[in-house]
Amino acid sequence: GSSGINAEYGEPITATLRKGRRTGMSYHGSEKKTGPAVREKKVAKDVHINMLSDDESREPDEVHDPQWKKSTEKVKYSYKTVDQVLSEGLFKGKKLDTNKTKVVDMTGPEIKEFEGYGKIHTQHSKPEQNNLTGRSDLTSEYLPELVYNISVLVDMTESDLLSNHRKLQYERDTIVNLKYDKEKKDTVVNKQRSALDSLIDLTQIVTEIKCRMNPSSGVPISLQDCEDIFTKIKANPDVYRKYNLRNVVIPLLYPKLKELMKPWQPPVNPSFGIDYFVTWRELLEESPNAGCRGELDPFHHLLWVVWMPYVRQSVQTWNPRDSNSLVKLIEIWLPLLPSWIVNNILYTLILPKLKSEVDQWNPTKDTTPIHSWLQPWMPVMGDTLSDLFPTIRQKLGSALTEWHPSDPSAKLIIQPWKGVWSQPSMDTFILKCIVPKLSQSLSELVINPNHQVLDSFHWVLSWSDMVSSVHLASVFDKHFFPKFTAILKTWLSSNPNYNEVIMWYQGWKGLFPPSLVHTPGIRSNFMHCLDLMNKAVSSSSAMSHPGARETVLYFTTAERKGETDATFRSATLPTIQTAQPPPPPPAQLSFKDVLVRQAQDNNLIFVPLPGRYHEGKSLFKFGNCTLYLDKNVAYVQVHPTIFNPMSIAKLLEVAKS
Repeated sequence: GSSGINAEYGEPITATLRKGRRTGMSYHGSEKKTGPAVREKKVAKDVHINMLSDDESREPDEVHDPQWKKSTEKVKYSYKTVDQVLSEGLFKGKKLDTNKTKVVDMTGPEIKEFEGYGKIHTQHSKPEQNNLTGRSDLTSEYLPELVYNISVLVDMTESDLLSNHRKLQYERDTIVNLKYDKEKKDTVVNKQRSALDSLIDLTQIVTEIKCRMNPSSGVPISLQDCEDIFTKIKANPDVYRKYNLRNVVIPLLYPKLKELMKPWQPPVNPSFGIDYFVTWRELLEESPNAGCRGELDPFHHLLWVVWMPYVRQSVQTWNPRDSNSLVKLIEIWLPLLPSWIVNNILYTLILPKLKSEVDQWNPTKDTTPIHSWLQPWMPVMGDTLSDLFPTIRQKLGSALTEWHPSDPSAKLIIQPWKGVWSQPSMDTFILKCIVPKLSQSLSELVINPNHQVLDSFHWVLSWSDMVSSVHLASVFDKHFFPKFTAILKTWLSSNPNYNEVIMWYQGWKGLFPPSLVHTPGIRSNFMHCLDLMNKAVSSSSAMSHPGARETVLYFTTAERKGETDATFRSATLPTIQTAQPPPPPPAQLSFKDVLVRQAQDNNLIFVPLPGRYHEGKSLFKFGNCTLYLDKNVAYVQVHPTIFNPMSIAKLLEVAKS
């Protein structure tokens, strides 16, 4: 028995740890022996014999031991701080896996079960790498529960660190949000406190107003008091708009201003009370987005209720021909008035009265020109007055049917409208009403070098600033130059003094304004006259005037180049020697003069009919006939509206019948 062994040898049996999983009793490694050598050898021999008998029954591969090569590397330890664990855990998203997966390992001689794939790696690791103390890894071999528990504890610790870190960060974010919420709440509280203070002040102001409005208070409210009260009320715009506080001041202010404006007469003193309205505009007028929706601006409502009735009453009693007073009133108050009030005054009150006055205007009887009382409204009303212009042109056109160019009043009436009417409208009016009269006046001009009357010529030229150069040149081309050229031909055919001819030519040309001389029509007619003069001095009849040809050629050449002037006429023009004074040019009888002589020879009357015209031509009474003259042809009236051309012989027969 065991007691016999202990008594014989005197020492207890000491167990020795052998390396490897298959090192059984047959292990013959170098271990330190203890106790008596004979007993230990015997025990070892018996054990060895038993192990040999067991090993013979195994496979040959199972006899070799150990299966792992002994590692000579030293074990290295790695340490991690809490911050490293947190950083790795946060980066990798490490999380404790409490639901372990069951794994069956059938790679060894025995079937083993593990919780998680990580345990397989632990079981197949080298024994030398798991030896922390230089001995075999008995802990992983015989204490798997301890290893598992330690691993679980490590994972739980790491998970707790990560969880605590997340909670800490969450709490920090919560603190920041709470601080922001606190600031917002503080702002709201301060705003509400300010609004409460404003309401308290407002209540005191309203109470004071109520007390002072009582007749028995003895301290009435003045306009200055209203201004001070409203300034205090509007100190807080939010409260003012929220509670519509203008309703507190407006009933108080309107009666005061109405009382102030009661003696106002707008035409006499147009600027009366404007200072008060300027002050209240700054206090009452709101931006387009302010005020109550659908209601008038407070200041605009004040103008409509207090100011507008006085203006409306003044317009009703206003004489449209006295425009200056009302125009001045509008111009003074225009910066304060909104557009809709201005439109109401101009288009609803003033324009109808102006239109009525224009309809009643008679240009032949009224001594006050229409432009003097209508055009002052142009800066204020602008193009709105254009609706009245057709009526004005129609009335002026009717009045000009009996007008003669010798009367300058027509130009005085029409000239102020230049630049007011559109240019096409003005040109149409001039062509229709003025140009025919000018043509008639110029056709009556008699060109007589011995005794020239220039009244008709000057009447026509007085319209040169109103009639365009093209139209005026056309009038001269039709009614002046045919007669002018005929006189020149007659004079040149009578062997004249060419110096006098040149002076006569230059005298007529100098009467034309430069803007008219340079038009193609006028210039071509004067060039034609120069050609006639050159042709005349080239004939044999001009040989009796020494130097005439050279003088005329020199003059015409310089005239074509535009180099002649008064100095040339008086200094450089050579004197032409004549043998005797030239005979005066024969008098040229016009067709009208021929009819006058025929009427005298046949004892018939031939007189103009004043104020009667047909197509712009003056009508004459010739015996029993009514006629007018056009281009040396007599047109006799055969019907109230029909005139037929008639020869002189036939005219005498009809006039005597």
